[in-house]
Amino acid sequence: MSPEETLLSRHRSVLADVEAGRVAGARRVLSGLIGRAERGGLAPLVPRFRLTLAWVELDRGRLAACRVQLAAALDSPCEEDRVRGGCLAALSRCAAGEHAAAVAELSTAIAGLRRLGERRWLANALVGRGTAHGYLHRVVDADIDFATAGALYAGLGERVRAAACVHNRGFVAAQAGDLPSALRYFNDAETAGLPVDRHPEVLIDRAQVLVAAGLAASARPVVAKAVSLLGAAGRGTKLAEATLAVAQCAWRAGQPDVAAEVAARAAVLFRRQGRESWWPAAKAVELTAAGVVSPGLVRRVAAGADRHGWWLAAAELRLAAGVDLADVAVRRHRGPALLRALGWLARARLATNRLGVLAACRAGLRAVRRNTATIAAWELRAGVAGHVATLADLGLRAALAGGRARTVLRWADECRAVAGPPVSPPADPVLAERLVALRAAIASGGSPNLVRRLEQRVRAREWLGSGVADDESRWTFGELVPRLGAAALVCFGSVGGDRFAVSVVDGRCRLHRLGRASVIDAAVRAVRFAAAVGRPGALARSAVEVDDALFGPLRGVIEGRPLVVVPAGAGHAVPWGVVPSCVGRPVSVVPSVATWLRARSVTRPTSGERVWVAGPRLRYGCREVRALHEAHGGQLLTGRRATVSATLAALDGAELVHVAAHGRFRADQPLFSAVELADGPLFAYDVQRLRRAPRLVVLSACDAGRSVVRPGGDVLGLATALLRSGTSTVIASVLPVPDRQAVGLVTALHAGLVAGSGPAEALARAQVRHGQLGFVCFGAG
Repeated sequence: MSPEETLLSRHRSVLADVEAGRVAGARRVLSGLIGRAERGGLAPLVPRFRLTLAWVELDRGRLAACRVQLAAALDSPCEEDRVRGGCLAALSRCAAGEHAAAVAELSTAIAGLRRLGERRWLANALVGRGTAHGYLHRVVDADIDFATAGALYAGLGERVRAAACVHNRGFVAAQAGDLPSALRYFNDAETAGLPVDRHPEVLIDRAQVLVAAGLAASARPVVAKAVSLLGAAGRGTKLAEATLAVAQCAWRAGQPDVAAEVAARAAVLFRRQGRESWWPAAKAVELTAAGVVSPGLVRRVAAGADRHGWWLAAAELRLAAGVDLADVAVRRHRGPALLRALGWLARARLATNRLGVLAACRAGLRAVRRNTATIAAWELRAGVAGHVATLADLGLRAALAGGRARTVLRWADECRAVAGPPVSPPADPVLAERLVALRAAIASGGSPNLVRRLEQRVRAREWLGSGVADDESRWTFGELVPRLGAAALVCFGSVGGDRFAVSVVDGRCRLHRLGRASVIDAAVRAVRFAAAVGRPGALARSAVEVDDALFGPLRGVIEGRPLVVVPAGAGHAVPWGVVPSCVGRPVSVVPSVATWLRARSVTRPTSGERVWVAGPRLRYGCREVRALHEAHGGQLLTGRRATVSATLAALDGAELVHVAAHGRFRADQPLFSAVELADGPLFAYDVQRLRRAPRLVVLSACDAGRSVVRPGGDVLGLATALLRSGTSTVIASVLPVPDRQAVGLVTALHAGLVAGSGPAEALARAQVRHGQLGFVCFGAG
């Protein structure tokens, strides 16, 4: 082999390492190749080797060293080397965050590469220009560049690079605020063969989408893996970006001290690498998390962030410091939904009267709802809504300041509807398979680590769903009053640590001030504890305290009427049947007025079928459902027949479903709350995928009615999942259910239903006779 062939062979080996993300030792090898070529009289090879070294320096975050190599390579007499060098120089601008200049230079390089027929380098240049377009929020241009580059790579047989272009289209979708599409592209890229371990930079994009979706806790392990892999590979450019992503995760997760420290580290890395346009992005996160309010510093950093396209970071910094809010307000008409919402928040703070505040806050929430209207995964919808809790709170404060009860009611309910109405997810056999695998692992006693991995696979697949939803929050007072009839609506809320209630009775709306929310919530917790441990004396005393706190100012207004209750805070966990004002009275509990109206208007035809299901390991469960089946007829599922698939098939379109089973509530992941059946748990994820929801569901299971209130006001749990799927009414307990005692209560409940009583009334009468046991009627009642 000749000396030239030897050097070229070694160069190809280095290129393979660089392609695989192994750049740590490439610099030393390439420097040696350059020296050997110069000493051996093989000068034409030197520019080629310098271009590769420039690429390595760029990937390591050494922009100055990259440009030194490019300057030498651009002197090459070979046009091919000069055009490639121009392409790399433009890519270095992109890495530096000089995106507008990068687009111009890459466009010139693309023309030259097309002329030379350099398809591989042309694809590289298109990827760079697509990235720059993306950071400039030119999403259509970016998507075209990535799609074109992907087709070129596919034609060259470069499967991994083609898959990377699919991933990059996800980056573009994220820039446009289309989070499900972004996650679908990421998923498709991995399926197409993009190896994450060799390209850990893709994890940064995934983590940032999860942060944008309000899932910072889920994003943290993703970005931690990226940091580890990038650090080991010596890829300084992407390591600095991953460090910034860690800071963003910590900030969103409510860890400001960690966020400030890590963002400061990222800022140092960017400045050390000469990436001055990235520095303001990191510094803005650092100052926002640290609570720095020096107006001069805030203005300088925010202006730099704006100049380089970091609009969201600049907006959050200005809002946190209360500086230059007009510069944030101008963003309210364009950009991603969160940026528009922050623009409306700034506009609200600048408003000179209460009506201006309300109008701006309502517009901001509407922007978020429009964004979530195509997201099927409720976890994503609730997460996005949580970003604008401050906007909702500001609007509610303005409504309360006005003192008009109807405005407070309407606004309190609009805050609860930030996430928007439910979207019916498409049938997804992959998700179904993952749920089956998770069930099998739990049923067989799989290790906690295995179960966690399988749960994450279910969540990740669920996030990909999309659809279209109407805005159910737009109800009118004139629509509400006739639906209530003789019932009283009581909607609770909190602002600034104070609890209030709005009542609607006979068409009249009243506002009631109740006192400190912390005191009321402590009394609720005392009720739950006393009921759970069986202390009747303590339970009675605590129940009176809750009653006085919640209904004391309302007794003369709601006396003797059926109740529709919209709880707030810990009120979602109240066993209402123990509260003196609710004993013997029909009480329907709903997450929002909009949800109640939708549940009342359900006209979906049912099969008329009654379904009775008993899960395993309940001493009296089988006896309970067999007796009910014998008394009322229908379909009976017990023993090995009571599988998840059989139960879901029976639930589909049923008139009434009764499930007696062990229940499990998951406060950490409420959509994994479940009832245990013969082959494992039936999750909230399962019921959300029913084609036709059952009309009435009774869950005789521990904690099946419990839920988690997310920032932004959304409520997640098994019972609320059924309501979202279209079920009109769910009867379930918010406490542990004694197996034996439940038999008499549910028998009386169903007897009342057959006699013509509504669900809430039948439950109230059954509880008077047999004890309350924590059962609550959710929905239409």
